[in-house]
Amino acid sequence: MKKIICIITLLAVILSGCSQKNDVSESSKTQGDDISKKGGTIKLGCVPIDTLNPLVTSHASISDFLYLIYEGLFETMPDQTAEPVLASEYVSSEDNTVYTIKLKEGVEFHNGKSFGSDDVVATLDYIFLYDGKYSYIRNNIVTYSALSPYAVEIRLTSPVSDFMNLFDFPILPSGLTSDDFMPQNSDFVPIGTGMYKYESSVAQKNIYLKANENRHSSMPAPYIETVDIEILSDEETVISAFDAGVTDILTTSWKDGSELNLTASLYNTYYTLGNKYTFVGINTRCSAFDTVEERRQLREKIDAERLCEDIMLKHAEEAYSPMRDGVYYTETAADTDSSKTLIDDDMTDEKASSKEEDKKSDSEKEPEQKSEKDSNAIVILYNSDSKAKERLAISLSHQLETAGYTCSLLAEPFTSYLEKVANCHYDLYVGEVNLDNSANLSFMFGADRSPQNICSYTDPELETLVSNINRMSGKGVKTVAWENFEKYYKEKVFQIPLYFTKKEVYVNKRISGKLTPNISSQLSGFDKLYIESGK
Repeated sequence: MKKIICIITLLAVILSGCSQKNDVSESSKTQGDDISKKGGTIKLGCVPIDTLNPLVTSHASISDFLYLIYEGLFETMPDQTAEPVLASEYVSSEDNTVYTIKLKEGVEFHNGKSFGSDDVVATLDYIFLYDGKYSYIRNNIVTYSALSPYAVEIRLTSPVSDFMNLFDFPILPSGLTSDDFMPQNSDFVPIGTGMYKYESSVAQKNIYLKANENRHSSMPAPYIETVDIEILSDEETVISAFDAGVTDILTTSWKDGSELNLTASLYNTYYTLGNKYTFVGINTRCSAFDTVEERRQLREKIDAERLCEDIMLKHAEEAYSPMRDGVYYTETAADTDSSKTLIDDDMTDEKASSKEEDKKSDSEKEPEQKSEKDSNAIVILYNSDSKAKERLAISLSHQLETAGYTCSLLAEPFTSYLEKVANCHYDLYVGEVNLDNSANLSFMFGADRSPQNICSYTDPELETLVSNINRMSGKGVKTVAWENFEKYYKEKVFQIPLYFTKKEVYVNKRISGKLTPNISSQLSGFDKLYIESGK
């Protein structure tokens, strides 16, 4: 019996050893995979450097690679949620006017300085003192202060439920001087907490970044060892360099994909829907569109899907409201088609027949007879500085003229265009706005635009509906607030949504791994890219 027990015990030990050996083998395999991915160089392109200070640089191609050096407190995800980066969490007051942000501990800047609340306060000081791309955040902040070494409090003038989405701006170390914020300070050395450290540069030729192996624990070091940024003469040369395979990555951060005209095909495309929203603004005070029924008829004659395809060439997706698909408190993409017809359920047979008629090709349609009220030409205003907006205005005019309207195009350079929009010198206008990351619609439809909002339409109910979206926190109650606004928006038809532009990034096929662009950056996921051996 003792002999049998000994044999069983010995077998158990051997089997246990085999199990441990297998576990170690799998672990080694995973580590080996990671080791095999490490190393190599990725090349990026950018325009001549004004400054490497991310708060004041004037060009998006520079901001692109500075994202690799710096980090924000949060990143805004495609579903409009705030993902912590240097923050660990946040808490908002019941009325969404006070935010308390807790910070991650144990994080260091590339120079060894410990990160803490003094750096967040200092960065906000920089934004308030010096004009730059993040100056918009000043509009709603009353006070900001450090509550402890790892906690910051922000107080707002008015409620914004997703305000932390705006805190994706790069955090700089405290102690910088006014000289560091000079617009053309080529001597500025970028020091952040991000995945890459600034290593060296060759004046107006190259900038070299090296992987940050000591990145904080929640953010592992990247696989790619070095990033070589080629400084090129202008934007078109940056595009051409990627097209020729000289550089590896190109983003649409300063030019839409529909305008790039790339000829090569050896690249992968990654995208998310951005905040650039294109629409038709309606002057609800002009005689042609001063009733809801007239505006509904107008909406039925505009084929937004076709305009999106013809003008943006698949670099945008049709919009159904002033909010892109997939946001955590809006209808899902699967519900989009039904949401398009929310107001159309009560159409008469005559209107339904008219809608079917719109599906025919332009050559098959017969122009409708408009009433004497519509006998004057409808003035369509657009920004003549943009070729895409010019094409859009012409296509919109063709659609409406086929439907029986008489149209007149009014092309104005950007400054004059804005003046005419503000003063309602149009019947329709081709509009485009960049919603901020909190998706606060107050600047479009709220009471704070005096004497009118951008579509010359306002009333107390609309102002309340917009305010409710900002006052509500949590998916359930915010979804209800959004649905109430959206129903009113579609019923009153004071704006016609067209499309949201895609934020795209193109990556040479020699690079493996996948980027995961989000609202804050098109280079999100860069740390997961790698180069397979032999490429």
